[in-house]
Amino acid sequence: MTPSRAIAEAYLAARSAIGDEARNAATIALADGLAVIIAATGLEPAVKPFMTHAAALGPGDATLIGQGASASPVAAALANGALAHAVDFEDTFETGKIHPNASLIPAVLALAESEVANGEAIIGALALGCDFACRLSLALDGDPARRGWYHPPILSGLGATLGCSLLLSLDAAQTVSAFGLFLSQFLLPDELKRSPRSHLRAVREGLAARAAVDSALLARAGVVAVEQPLEGQSGLFALLTGTGPRPGAFDDIGSSFFGPDVGIKRWPACRGTHSAIVVAQRLKARGVIMDDIAGVAVTVSPPNDMLFVPHAQRICPQTAIDAKFSIPFVFSAAMADDDVQLASFAPARLADERLLRLAAAVEMAGMLGPDGPEAVYEVTLRGGEVLSEPVEPLPAWPAGSLALDDLRSKITACIAAGKVAIAPETFLKLVADVVRAGASPLMSALAEPRPN
Repeated sequence: MTPSRAIAEAYLAARSAIGDEARNAATIALADGLAVIIAATGLEPAVKPFMTHAAALGPGDATLIGQGASASPVAAALANGALAHAVDFEDTFETGKIHPNASLIPAVLALAESEVANGEAIIGALALGCDFACRLSLALDGDPARRGWYHPPILSGLGATLGCSLLLSLDAAQTVSAFGLFLSQFLLPDELKRSPRSHLRAVREGLAARAAVDSALLARAGVVAVEQPLEGQSGLFALLTGTGPRPGAFDDIGSSFFGPDVGIKRWPACRGTHSAIVVAQRLKARGVIMDDIAGVAVTVSPPNDMLFVPHAQRICPQTAIDAKFSIPFVFSAAMADDDVQLASFAPARLADERLLRLAAAVEMAGMLGPDGPEAVYEVTLRGGEVLSEPVEPLPAWPAGSLALDDLRSKITACIAAGKVAIAPETFLKLVADVVRAGASPLMSALAEPRPN
């Protein structure tokens, strides 16, 4: 039996082993992910072509969120998935540096509607798809960026492919084919990091979610892909790192689950920029204001050096999603506001000369080792005083420790920013009822746009 086949077999067996903690974490991830999707309907213009394209393909059995329209599950996964990372507020698996639920949620929900799947199957697909994406990230033996790959949506998309395969009750051979079909449709080069006007960073999960749904449906129809899509000579790991997977990453599938360890984001920006927000809050608590700062030298832990390069792009970002990947800009925004919020990256803020002036004064001073603080900020004030602010790794807000009501304030803010006609209380009740009622009541409530 090949390793890819063994992994598929293990997840098929794990469907009966999902405990309450993993199920609760999947429900928390569902609520958080959908709230972030709702926020994107009102904030990110890059998603509009995806919505228009999906609607133009004709009606179907799956909801286009906030559009008052339906589409095929493939088209709905594309459109709704484009919203999932667009404001960069979705959950993060800290250890593996990925967003395991971003393409998984829109893909599974699109299929769940079209297949009229029961709630237990939906939560199971979410729990196991998330677990698979997390394990893939832990199995990487090297940095895919060194070989030109932008791996987070590749791994989350494979997790979505497993979730879709489980929802369709594919057997192990079909699931392996679905993995191969996904990889034949979606592999993302990291050139997007050097393209300041690219929409790909914002909408990438739509492409991954579409490929996941398409791959599972094609595998069910009988398309056979490759035997070793993950570990083969030209498989996933060989492409991303040049080596095989790390030993042990897939050994205990079904006896432990990573979904409860996934962290809910506190602020709508790349997780690597959150140290800048912490330092800005400390400075303001000491009475320091923007105009007091002459310069900031930041020493960061890998891979957060990417949040400083290309330098010209980071100090003067052209798009909201690019600004969220910039420690200089996020620090400046945090110093300007009481808190970093969804509105902190509005177009007017990207052109604010005061913010850009401070961002230009923030530079990377070097790299830290893997066991030290997350970052160290040396802040030079105009009077000459230097303030040193080390930031220890921020504790996660783990999904496994939360109740739905803990998300109320974040959900309320996301709904207020979006264009979906739903009240936060209604949203929370419908998410809580997915296991009993399935996806249809929830998705029907997310269909209609808020009146202008």
